[in-house]
Amino acid sequence: MHRRLGWNRVSGAVMGGALVAMLLPAGIGHAAFGQRVLRYGTPDHQDVKVLQLKLRDLGYHVNVDGYFGLATLAAVKAFQTAHHLPSTGVVANLTFRTFGALAREASRGSDPRGSLYVVQAGDTLASIAASQGVPLAALESANPGLASAVLQIGQTVLIPSASAVAADVPAPSTFGAELAALAPKYLGVRYVFGGADPAYGFDCSGLVWYLAHVLGVTLPRTSSGQFDVGTPIPRNELEPGDLVFFDTEGYASHVGIYMGNDEFMQAENWGTVTMYTSLSDAYWSEHYMGARRIY
Repeated sequence: MHRRLGWNRVSGAVMGGALVAMLLPAGIGHAAFGQRVLRYGTPDHQDVKVLQLKLRDLGYHVNVDGYFGLATLAAVKAFQTAHHLPSTGVVANLTFRTFGALAREASRGSDPRGSLYVVQAGDTLASIAASQGVPLAALESANPGLASAVLQIGQTVLIPSASAVAADVPAPSTFGAELAALAPKYLGVRYVFGGADPAYGFDCSGLVWYLAHVLGVTLPRTSSGQFDVGTPIPRNELEPGDLVFFDTEGYASHVGIYMGNDEFMQAENWGTVTMYTSLSDAYWSEHYMGARRIY
């Protein structure tokens, strides 16, 4: 908490078909899926196609075109709601985990190494890796001796499962993206010292603590404690969802959530509500202490 009063802007509003026919048995592993945050407007990308295939297999009406448009956004939100996730429309950490849990449940009893792909005319290891959403190196590792061989039509290639290659794939850094997507839902909640619940109110660190809790991440309750976790980030490398800290009382006494465009979201002090504020504001720029990226 700090003792500065002032006006700030409040803004914002508080596998299918032919592919299946080529797989024996079911249970494709998509090691690449989950390494990139997906949201409305994401252009043509293999991960979007994988997402759309997964949604279609679950009964959602989407076209598998690789573009994250309105239909895909609606399907993602419906999926998130159905699985009791924050309905942000952003496919990030919790949503990836849920898809992974569903895939593991569906593949129980199948070969834990992955699934078999039947080679078609014109296939190469590189094209198979791209179509199945797995790294080429992982595909070559799972099929020793095939890296330099000419593939034959009807030959089978092992598509490694996610669990088979997980040790080589870093966990996706998606917490910040989810935090930034969820935070605007709480614009306008009143400031209450010690508050960490939207029904009661938030103080600065209570807002951050509550949102992280919703996303399944446990953070210290105080701003100074939150300053001690995560990775330090230079101001010129800030990304949405990074935590920004301010020294208003001789230590990291205030925290906000960077939202992009040189703005952060904060619960400031008595008499205010949760709002957006410019990092370039003279007061906050003077008291800026640093930033931390969680995960």
